[in-house]
Amino acid sequence: MKEAYLMVYRTLHFLFLKSNRQEHANNLINRFFRLMNQEKLYLQPTFGLESLAYRLDVSVGLLSEVIFENLDQNFLELVAHYRIQEAKKMLENPKNAEMSLETLAFEVGYNSSSTFSDAFKTHTLLTPYEYRRQMNLICA
Repeated sequence: MKEAYLMVYRTLHFLFLKSNRQEHANNLINRFFRLMNQEKLYLQPTFGLESLAYRLDVSVGLLSEVIFENLDQNFLELVAHYRIQEAKKMLENPKNAEMSLETLAFEVGYNSSSTFSDAFKTHTLLTPYEYRRQMNLICA
């Protein structure tokens, strides 16, 4: 009888801890998205996992783990996604037609145009130049 009670207790305790951990992870992910979407921290070239963990008041390891487990991406992949989405918006905007790709790279948080071009091609299968040209043909 005592063993059965102990087994039920352990199971309930495990489920409680798991539920509590997932609730904490969901809260952290929501705060992460709020910072990324409202403050656009990813546009800062010095933005990194450490600075984000500090802003969210969690350890780097916990933040990295929660991002990977809940979003199926690592931090760098996620930042690159945000930066490329921002770059696509800028390339689609006719007001930016004369902006150099190097300037665009810096505007979206990259320190070099070659790193930006590589990341852009990885995400879109087009270079930034090809993407801009394609957008001009569609909009013209």
